[in-house]
Amino acid sequence: MLENLCLNDIPKFLYYAILRSVRDPFNIIDRNFRILWTNRTKAETQMIGSFCYEIFQGRNEPCSECPVRGVFNSGKNFVMEKWVGLWDGWRELRAYPIYDKNRNVIYAVKIGLDIADRKLNLAKQKRYVDDLENSLQEMTKKKTSALFECENGGVHFNLTDREIEVLDLMARGLTNTEISKIISVSPHTVKSHVIHIFNKLGVNDRTQASVLAARLKLI
Repeated sequence: MLENLCLNDIPKFLYYAILRSVRDPFNIIDRNFRILWTNRTKAETQMIGSFCYEIFQGRNEPCSECPVRGVFNSGKNFVMEKWVGLWDGWRELRAYPIYDKNRNVIYAVKIGLDIADRKLNLAKQKRYVDDLENSLQEMTKKKTSALFECENGGVHFNLTDREIEVLDLMARGLTNTEISKIISVSPHTVKSHVIHIFNKLGVNDRTQASVLAARLKLI
């Protein structure tokens, strides 16, 4: 019966089959930082018995920031992200302690999870956010100044932030009612803004206002 099955009943070869089935690099390392076992069949001859810091980082001594060192020092699980030269890529390194019967840590199990795609996606997201922030900053420079002055033939146009916003929407072909819904004011208030814009720009209709605003780069 399954309920009577214990770990000692599982054949040794099954343990190895399970460990080798792990897709990501999987190693068992002793307290001297020597690799005792790996699931990388093609690399066994080179890796087993070698120091992990030589194999993975090309160093002559253990890394100052090392998940295996963290396990041996703390006796607890240790997780970190690191560029691993052997695999030429970013890995999330996870290390777990193996205890003897007296609860002393004698080995560490280390697995390196491939996070290259995650790093790439984060980098793309950061570039997107940076571009968005830059765009917003440029927009803010235009729309948050208390007074916008532009000179044309000796005439000065002093448009408020709200008037620039209405002018921009008006140039896009939106009606007063549509603009009022977007900026959350009444159509009557929008109409007042439009009249003020016409007066300040010295124009008679929406088309003239839009053309002049575009030529003077007000929007």
